[in-house]
Amino acid sequence: MPQKSEGRAMPLHDIVGKSINEPIKSNNSVGDVRLLWGTAQQQSLTGQTLTALDGTTLGYTLLYYIPGLTTWCAVGGAPILTGYMSGCYLFRYKVAGQMRVAHVGTDDTKADWSKRAKDAWKALAAGGATEIMGYDPINDISDDMMQRAVGAGTNPQIIGAWEANGAARVGMVVTDTANAGKRIIVGFEHAPLRSWREIQNDVKMA
Repeated sequence: MPQKSEGRAMPLHDIVGKSINEPIKSNNSVGDVRLLWGTAQQQSLTGQTLTALDGTTLGYTLLYYIPGLTTWCAVGGAPILTGYMSGCYLFRYKVAGQMRVAHVGTDDTKADWSKRAKDAWKALAAGGATEIMGYDPINDISDDMMQRAVGAGTNPQIIGAWEANGAARVGMVVTDTANAGKRIIVGFEHAPLRSWREIQNDVKMA
């Protein structure tokens, strides 16, 4: 069964509702991902900053979403954002006591690439990872959040997130129609985590 939602309002909520720069970036230097198939890849961008028009700032780490790969980074020091979500699973786990998070980079149009990403995750999970908990942002976002996005802007997209302490979140981002080139994070919700033992039996994880 899904676990109780985690945590209390923390720094991620400081930026909600504000007009900000684009939070999600692509890794254009990764090259041919097929050369990286087989193992999960440490792929993140640290030291990033969201800056709102009112001067509010939030430092964060970007965990790259790379179709065909499972990407991971360590938790600690700053919130982590990843996306945009298209049906991928997100996980939190530990390796040798270090808390980490992962994005299983499935692809809507390339079933073989999706399988490669899932196989890399399964290898990681079987290779010494412990305390594995995950969620499915596309299915876990609430109807209320979807409705809030309709009135907040255009081009709604779902993001995954973790607070600096590892508490899992799912959020919604829209384009700010009043400020060119800006985005608005409509809100974050506590993610209903499930154990890997349960998730590995999902049809989507096959």
